[in-house]
Amino acid sequence: MLFPHTETDRVHLRPAGPQDAPEAYRILFALGAAGLPLLDAFVKNFGEGLSACFLVHDKDTDEVVGLSTVSTATSAGHARIEVHLAGPAAAELAGDVHALTINFAFAMWRLRKVYVHRTSPDAAALGLGAATADLVRAEAVLPDHTYFHGRLWDVHLLAVHRDDWNTHGAPLLKQIG
Repeated sequence: MLFPHTETDRVHLRPAGPQDAPEAYRILFALGAAGLPLLDAFVKNFGEGLSACFLVHDKDTDEVVGLSTVSTATSAGHARIEVHLAGPAAAELAGDVHALTINFAFAMWRLRKVYVHRTSPDAAALGLGAATADLVRAEAVLPDHTYFHGRLWDVHLLAVHRDDWNTHGAPLLKQIG
């Protein structure tokens, strides 16, 4: 049985509520997130369609360095996670945050798959290291699916299956600490 861990040696996922919407907006704005509404609309609708929403804190500085979310599960047992990290340590912390968010989703809900949507096919960018090949499956590409910075981008759907997470992901999370 999985436990819904929310911290490693480097990061802590803290639940985000309506009062955290401006901070979440700041992170997304700093990253140049596509389709970001005006702040008032974002605050009003913050958390809609999500089962979990976290602000990511760097444990060394207690600084908010990101946002991590889990969508509402579909009837097919799928959910989508999103991880948005800002700052110089973003690449270094990506593995911890992705692993915690994926594990949290599987621990809390009866999901078959957790999806990650990316504009790059590079699953290594999730930061899961050598375990990536055992955990992440490329499932689909939506050609020219999103418009951002004056161009159309493909969206790559990457999936982590529960059985793969139980076998390879849970031990990975223990290694991360």
